[in-house]
Amino acid sequence: MGCYIGVDGGGTFTDCAAMDEAGRLYYAKAATTQDDFAAGMFDALAALAEECGTTTPELIAAAERFSLGTTVGTNLLVERRGARTGLLATAGHGDSILMMRGTGRTAGLELDLLFHPQATAKPTPLVPRALIEEIDERVDYKGDEIVPLDEEAVEAAVRRLVREAGVAAIAIAFLFSFKNPAHELRAMEIVRAVAPDVYVCCSHQVAPRLGEYERTVATVINSYVAPASAAYFRGAADRLHETGLRHPLLVMQVSGGVLPAGKAVEIPLTSLGSGPVGGLIGSLSLARRLGHKSIIATDMGGTSFEVGLIIGGEPLVGDENVIDQYRYRLPRLETTSIACGGGSLARVDPHSRSIRVGPESAGAEPGPVCYRRGGTEPTVTDADLVLGLLSAEGFLGGRMPLDREAAVHAVAALGEQVGLDPDETAAGIVRINNARAAELIRQQTVVRGYDPRDFLVYAYGGAGPLHAFAFAQELGVKDVVVPLGNGASTLSAYGCSTSDLVLNIEREQLFFAPFPADELNSLVAELESEALASMGQMGRDTEEVEIERYGLMRYSGQWLHTLLVRLPQGELTAEALHRAVDDFRSSYDTLYGSGAGLVSQGVELITTRIHAVVRLPRPAQAVEKTFKKPPPRAGRLGTREIFWPARMERLESEVFDGRELRHGNRVSGPAVIELPYTSIAVGVGQTLDCDAIGNFVLRLDRPQGAAAACAAAAVPAGAAGAAARLSGGGSC
Repeated sequence: MGCYIGVDGGGTFTDCAAMDEAGRLYYAKAATTQDDFAAGMFDALAALAEECGTTTPELIAAAERFSLGTTVGTNLLVERRGARTGLLATAGHGDSILMMRGTGRTAGLELDLLFHPQATAKPTPLVPRALIEEIDERVDYKGDEIVPLDEEAVEAAVRRLVREAGVAAIAIAFLFSFKNPAHELRAMEIVRAVAPDVYVCCSHQVAPRLGEYERTVATVINSYVAPASAAYFRGAADRLHETGLRHPLLVMQVSGGVLPAGKAVEIPLTSLGSGPVGGLIGSLSLARRLGHKSIIATDMGGTSFEVGLIIGGEPLVGDENVIDQYRYRLPRLETTSIACGGGSLARVDPHSRSIRVGPESAGAEPGPVCYRRGGTEPTVTDADLVLGLLSAEGFLGGRMPLDREAAVHAVAALGEQVGLDPDETAAGIVRINNARAAELIRQQTVVRGYDPRDFLVYAYGGAGPLHAFAFAQELGVKDVVVPLGNGASTLSAYGCSTSDLVLNIEREQLFFAPFPADELNSLVAELESEALASMGQMGRDTEEVEIERYGLMRYSGQWLHTLLVRLPQGELTAEALHRAVDDFRSSYDTLYGSGAGLVSQGVELITTRIHAVVRLPRPAQAVEKTFKKPPPRAGRLGTREIFWPARMERLESEVFDGRELRHGNRVSGPAVIELPYTSIAVGVGQTLDCDAIGNFVLRLDRPQGAAAACAAAAVPAGAAGAAARLSGGGSC
């Protein structure tokens, strides 16, 4: 029987998900092997094969589709393990990537650091100044050649970079190359002639957008990660095919779809951050089936906490990316991340002498103290174990017992520094971490003009279901969906397996409203032809391809406040384009407030984008038809004392085996649902229901913010004093 496999690798764990032809789902995970990501993938596939009752070769041979999401490129960048890269830039503009528009000190950092500039610094340069070569050439903003390309200078620069400096990749980023790429293309020819083994790419191919710095960053990052990423994709594909894979390996893209590995290696930049996008796609797939229109998708793993929004049944599409403080533009499904996960380290802040959680993380190695891999500082996972929210024996399906005694010792040592006992310290760690998660959600909703109380929260990742009972309640959210139950921990892998083939083609060309219909129709036709031709190269017929059109618009004179507006199908008439401008104004008012637009300055369309999709077949997920309200006796594992952070006291709490819960079962808190790859906390006054396709729905009690929780009558005497010694980061 065929199956559909998704893998998300590169984080603390490598996750796998598979669906068979009958719609049954299977999940597995294994520790990521940082030295050889493919090895970790095959470890996870071996565990998945065991879940499916087969062997790894048989499982892979049965795959009708195999999709891979990865953080390999991101890891290469953050850990500075990418290729030694040189840069060819227009004469006089070699320092652009080093100057960073003045935002390099703070781009992508958490808000509290913005108020402490002395604690910030520019990142380590991806390309040292000694590896930047300036070339005499110039194309103006209209694409006309002003200064011809100095080909001899290009050849000399390449020889120096390769033979003397030892670069393995070269990025070419000339001014206004997206208007006329002739100079970049000729320079690429020279690089390939002089150094055929060196990877080379051009800015007009990677990021054909206005913005010299952002375009250069995108091109350099692409070159920096390309050799290792390409080797990983090709190596994984070769090994999978040798093991029996019958179809091309598909690679997850930040656009929200997949591409064949052979296509993905052309511009590996588009796969950076694809893991979190996989989770958002998995949430979208389930939300559409359940009829949920407004979703806050939250992914809390071992290192980070990711947030994405689904509005009106569609995910938000972003245009700006920040990785390690480097900012660039690339179409992507919008997700925002902070260092707020199970591995976040808890320390005493040297200035306030209170507990601070993150942004540093224990990562996969050495990991939390309770992993017994050499970690010495307490983490959020250690705090969960001390409180009793996590079971020491049931972690990772019992395959990885945790050391509770070591966690208690580490948490107690931290508590001694601030005058708290181990329970109070662990509760403080968890509350601070949850407050940081809630604050990120507020930033992504309230700042955009949305009320989080109008949304459902989807909580997934290994740590998300365990903490959602608190961070969602702080927001006033009524219901939390733990998607696919045990599959919540591997939702990004599930999202990879359900993704369609997606390709974005765009062109930057400025039009002023009222937009010229003839010129736009001509441009759209050209871009659509390019998209169809590219899909054809991937073996897809024109009839399979669905085309969506978008325009990136702004008020004249503005740079950052652009909005993506859908353009109608068929011929673009003056009336249709006028409605598109009205849609832009309406969206702008929703986001920034009525009357905020610079109406007198008019509207510009700066980028036209074609979004091409091929819907890939997949089976319908199996539905459970029986309905039983009381949980079965086999699902009750007994009780244990849990120290609930909101109550600041230990309560006897029921413990359930989530694998035994069925459609209609209801659990009342305080309780914990244990699953092989995650656990779900059900707080006091909360209930949890199981639906027909395996999702758990956590129904929260009355909204209660963190400040209210600290002052609630249920908090025992003395707890307020303990709370006062925790971090002042909005946790209590």
